[in-house]
Formats: sequence, C-alpha cells, structure tokens
Amino acid sequence: MSRPSAHPLHLSGDLSLRNISELHTRLKQALAEHRAIDLDTAAVESVDVGTLQLLVSATKSAVADDRTLSLAADAATPMGRALVRAGFFTAAGRPLVTTLSSWTLTREAA
Repeated sequence: MSRPSAHPLHLSGDLSLRNISELHTRLKQALAEHRAIDLDTAAVESVDVGTLQLLVSATKSAVADDRTLSLAADAATPMGRALVRAGFFTAAGRPLVTTLSSWTLTREAA
C-alpha cells in the first residue's frame, strides 16, 4: 500500500528484457518527478532477472539521490516468487539483501 506522500507506479504484464527500456524510462521519469515512489506489482504476470537487476539499480540510485523507491510484493504473486528465487528474500519473507531495506515481501491471508 502506498504511503500518502509516495507516488504509486503501477507495473503490469510481462516485465522482461523485451520491455526493459520502457520500464527504465518510466522509473527515471517517476524518480525525477517524485521524492518517493511505491512500486505496485500486483498486476505483474512475469518478471525476469534483468528486470530485477534494473529495480535494484533504480533503488540504489534513488537512495544516492536522497529519494525512495519502495517495493512490496506478496509471496504468492509472480513478483514475490521471483524475489524469493533470486535470493532477495527467504520463502518466509525474511530479507536477505540489507541494502534493499525499502523492499518487503508479505504473505497475504488466504
């Protein structure tokens, strides 16, 4: 869920190398216009490691520019599963990459 002061950036569909340039442009524009961005990944259908690398880079660049890029994903979604497979979180949601403290993995109640 977005913080009141954070701008939501909705991501959807297939996030892969085929459309990574478009995502890169959207991230740069959003971070240029807003101090805090909350990535909404609920509608993401698939995500590849290249996209995850872009999101890591954008998050670190945001921090270096005194901005925030937050990502929260449910463990049962494609984004959540990708974050676990890539080693960012344990299956229980424990973060494994301390430099990405603005990222969270949740487990929604069924």
